[in-house]
Amino acid sequence: MDYHSLLTAFVLSGCGLAITFFVSWLVSRTERFLIAWELGVLGMALGALVYGWYGNTMSPVLGAAGFSIVLTGLALVFGAGRAFLTGVLPWRGVGVISVVSSAATAIPILAGYNGAGIVVFNIAAALILLVTALDYWRGRAEARLAITLLTALYVLSGLSFVPCAILLLNAGEWRLDAIPSNWTETLNIGICLITLAGIGALSVALNQARVARGHKRDAETDLLTGLLNRRALFNHIANDIEGPAAFVIFDLDHFKMINDVHGHLAGDEVLRTFGKILMSSAPPQGLAARLGGEEFALLLPGASSAAAAQLADGVRIRIGERRFSGSGRSFTSTVSAGVACSEDAATNFETLIRDADNALYAAKRNGRDRVAVNSGEIETLAQSRSLRDGQRGPIDLVRARAR
Repeated sequence: MDYHSLLTAFVLSGCGLAITFFVSWLVSRTERFLIAWELGVLGMALGALVYGWYGNTMSPVLGAAGFSIVLTGLALVFGAGRAFLTGVLPWRGVGVISVVSSAATAIPILAGYNGAGIVVFNIAAALILLVTALDYWRGRAEARLAITLLTALYVLSGLSFVPCAILLLNAGEWRLDAIPSNWTETLNIGICLITLAGIGALSVALNQARVARGHKRDAETDLLTGLLNRRALFNHIANDIEGPAAFVIFDLDHFKMINDVHGHLAGDEVLRTFGKILMSSAPPQGLAARLGGEEFALLLPGASSAAAAQLADGVRIRIGERRFSGSGRSFTSTVSAGVACSEDAATNFETLIRDADNALYAAKRNGRDRVAVNSGEIETLAQSRSLRDGQRGPIDLVRARAR
């Protein structure tokens, strides 16, 4: 295909891609970077169209306008990529890139040195695309293969502008009677046409994958506490646990009374605070979840009964030390916990839950605000409420029959 046919194909491809980004934004309107992508691609397509008219008239105004629109579109694409990776659209950076590059290109063209202006345009376009590629490369951890491919496409697009600038520089022609028409220009527009389609497809795919992950995360997360919900916990563990594991069930004591006396907002604050304590107390391999209401759970792969009981007791102490406010006065909250442990190679999760639940009932029967460990009989670790000099008091061992 000749250069003008490739240019037309680029314009049509850019318009189609802009429509795709717009439709994607309609589906997920919180993703505002999609609008920046759409405007950026549309700007490149419109700028290429104006550049085609410039080739027919060689009007300096059309030339300056066409290149400025393309550069503004590239700046918006850079901003969209930065927003996709960081969540913040750098409007100031986009504006600076657009204004500086457009002015550097337009001034020599309007002064009659269109050859010099085209050289500046090619260098500016290459730099913007390479900086965009660098941004994606730094953020490749999110989706290594897809973002690495996207980075490569941006690099390829940027490098395709370099031979155009070099050829014009070597020719030393600063005033042109016609737009450049040589192998470098054909190669440039051909590469941009191919990479535009690839960049568009990968960008849309990455956004859709992120949206899907977000929906999955929302479906698995308890909205109030940020912990896993009951369904997510069961999905993570499936039917059996590989290797030894401990399971702890926590139940906030007299939580209904907190809601009745201090109000539901105060109760929500207790739940949020306990969720933060549980999340910060869990080891990296642990799974913390809100089972529902005031009941929480913690799965500890590889933990012994003693280690799990010690961790649960630490959680119990931390929530007991916190003070909350509601109905014009402050109050405290306590928690009871039941611990079950299996040292088998594969443990049935339902059995582990039942044993932990039995231990929890024993902790409730023995006065609440304590940790009970199920080991055939129920061993209850009751922490003394008296603290001296900020140190933990002695742990008492109490025995009760399993329910």
